[in-house]
Amino acid sequence: AATLFATPPTATFEEAYEHFISAEKTDPGFYPKNMLLLAQTCARLGLKDEAKHWHARCLACKPRTPEDEETLAEAARLKV
Repeated sequence: AATLFATPPTATFEEAYEHFISAEKTDPGFYPKNMLLLAQTCARLGLKDEAKHWHARCLACKPRTPEDEETLAEAARLKV
């Protein structure tokens, strides 16, 4: 990253959470990976109930692409 940027970009889990929530509000359920990342971010922030909510929503998705299949497999391995 230092090759492309003077300083590598930084972000917080709180910022990531806001971006993932914003994406979800824009098009709810559009992208299983977004729900998985929300579950992981909420878990990291200590928002256990919300992490479980997003994890369950992700697992309930029907895969439409190979990436969705990989995401659902990853979600199945995730312990929230």
